[in-house]
Amino acid sequence: MMSLSLLLQLFCIVKNNKELCFFFLLIINIYGFMAFQNAYAQIQQDNKTVSTIQKWIDPQENVKIQFRYSPAKPMLYTITDLKLNIQDLNTGNNLKDLYASIAILKGDKIFFKYNNIAVQNGYLSLKVQFTEDGNYQLISQIRSKENISIALASFNILVPLQPFGSFDVYSIAPLLLPIGLVAIFGATAIVIFILIVSRRKKRERKPGI
Repeated sequence: MMSLSLLLQLFCIVKNNKELCFFFLLIINIYGFMAFQNAYAQIQQDNKTVSTIQKWIDPQENVKIQFRYSPAKPMLYTITDLKLNIQDLNTGNNLKDLYASIAILKGDKIFFKYNNIAVQNGYLSLKVQFTEDGNYQLISQIRSKENISIALASFNILVPLQPFGSFDVYSIAPLLLPIGLVAIFGATAIVIFILIVSRRKKRERKPGI
């Protein structure tokens, strides 16, 4: 990329054409901008993974709870899907007719709280948006339809330090490609217009015209 830029600049100097130099440099910058977008698009794709499954087991109540969240590295102000799967410890079958109360804490502060959520076929999914990075704790209390507590479990959620703060660069990444294309066409039109005007001025300066 750097070598291409230098070659084009040398070409422009030899030709002594400022308009051409401007056009080439603009195209190079736009190309770099689009490459930046592709890199972040790849990061965004890699981020769409599921975290390692955490397990909580209670042999007395014959209950196993599995917890995971997606993406594995939650971003601030974007959706994180929290998933609980409640099973019979012996058979591995999902337990039915359950209710859950969920609290998500960071330190002594409660960020999210849900009461009496119906758990369909032993599966529960919650979508939340974190506003701070750090270590969170999800506490789940599972009850039967007779309001008998059958499980009290705790799981960890890590929201990593955001390299761009609270600004979500991934959300605008898909927009950068069309913006780059529009910029290229616009720059081309401007350069053509400048060249036409420049040629007309040169013709007007020639004697006898």
